[in-house]
Amino acid sequence: GINAEYGVVQGFGNLGMHASRYFTRAGARVVGIIEKDCSLENPAGIDPKALEDWVLETGSVRGFPGATETDKNLLYEPCDIFIPCAVEKVITCENVDRIQAKIVVEGANCTMTPIAYELLLKRNVLVIPDVLANSGSVCSSYFEWLKNMKHVSFGRLTFKYMRESNQHLLNSVQTSIETLFNTDCPIEPSEDFVARMSGASEKDFVNSGLSYTVEGTVASVLGVVRKEQLGLDIRQACYSLAMSKILKTYATAGYTFT
Repeated sequence: GINAEYGVVQGFGNLGMHASRYFTRAGARVVGIIEKDCSLENPAGIDPKALEDWVLETGSVRGFPGATETDKNLLYEPCDIFIPCAVEKVITCENVDRIQAKIVVEGANCTMTPIAYELLLKRNVLVIPDVLANSGSVCSSYFEWLKNMKHVSFGRLTFKYMRESNQHLLNSVQTSIETLFNTDCPIEPSEDFVARMSGASEKDFVNSGLSYTVEGTVASVLGVVRKEQLGLDIRQACYSLAMSKILKTYATAGYTFT
């Protein structure tokens, strides 16, 4: 779960829709959705799956029965987390003073100007920068590239072997129990085990690799924050980490600087 109760999402395309889903699964509520044709609010929380189905059916968030259309600019409403997932320069020096969110997660690229970012830091507003927050899409594209280079889907060469190995394991356990107690003891795998008997699916591979990569990167960024005493300046920590990796690569490769 996350230590946030409610949030507002700007944009309900692929990025905004999935951000809303994961936000809701983590135990929080999406109380506002900002779209180009209207804004929706529901203090009890908006069901992202129901809204997705509505948009697929009607082509718009307008008229969604699970929320109320509002003329308020939800960008400036109090919330725990604001997630801009639509356009650039949403927060500038002209409107940054009206932002009341405690945390801003840059779903889209360049959603705030550098001056606005500095002003939010001075107000102790935590900003998760775009270079970190939406890096998962680039990682997924890399995994797709790897698969295309090999011309073989992830797990294709091991699915049958894994299923047979797991079945042999069940049979071995059953034989051992029946021999020990001299009685029939059929072992039936659970639904979860049956689903995993063939090993990880391609989706499992991608999700596992993505989680491992992003979680590791976040841990590294937080390590830089602590080491360099950057406080809430996550963006600076990301840049510092990136530059240190470049310098390390250059040094390892034997490049010199003049």
